[in-house]
Amino acid sequence: MIVRITSKYGEVSNIHPTGHKGVDIALNEGTPLRSIADGVVQRVVDLGIDNIGKGVIVQLENGKQAIYGHMSVISVSEGQYIHKGEVIGLSGNTGHSTGPHLHFGMKDNGEFIDPTPVVDQTVNQSLWNQFIERGSVSNNDYPTIWGYLGEKFIGGGLENWVTNYIMAVPFLVGVSIGVWGLLNMVNSKLATWGVGFVMVLGGIAII
Repeated sequence: MIVRITSKYGEVSNIHPTGHKGVDIALNEGTPLRSIADGVVQRVVDLGIDNIGKGVIVQLENGKQAIYGHMSVISVSEGQYIHKGEVIGLSGNTGHSTGPHLHFGMKDNGEFIDPTPVVDQTVNQSLWNQFIERGSVSNNDYPTIWGYLGEKFIGGGLENWVTNYIMAVPFLVGVSIGVWGLLNMVNSKLATWGVGFVMVLGGIAII
């Protein structure tokens, strides 16, 4: 299961000039969103095109707040008590958004905190299956390998892949030199093919 965070907490960009107050998670529009814990719906908002658009803020029983943004449909109301895993609405593309995704943020004592650990701790556990319903882009449940590759490259992951590949190039070059040296003792053409194989295999591994 792979959850792709497309914008990290604290990231500064044209979209988040003062620093991102949460994390963005790539999701198909209309994906059911579920509460990460028991709590009370503190606010149901529509902050418009300059913010997270339609959203839900849940006061969790541990004292923290969970913030869901860019939603298309909200299925809870203010003051409603909700249980862990209960659907609160559907992901969308409302507000200041460049594509369908979930903005997920957290506050503790009124201050924004990094929600990444919550995502990391739940991504491979059953709680995440409650947080994001099975069958979404987030849990990598694709009918074919082409669907997976399509989301990775066409769905906005190309930039991340290129960045990761560039960072891995020095390592791949080092491995390629070793492979070339070994195979060149057998056949120079085979050595060239070996180098190409290492670079291609490295790119696939990064996906």
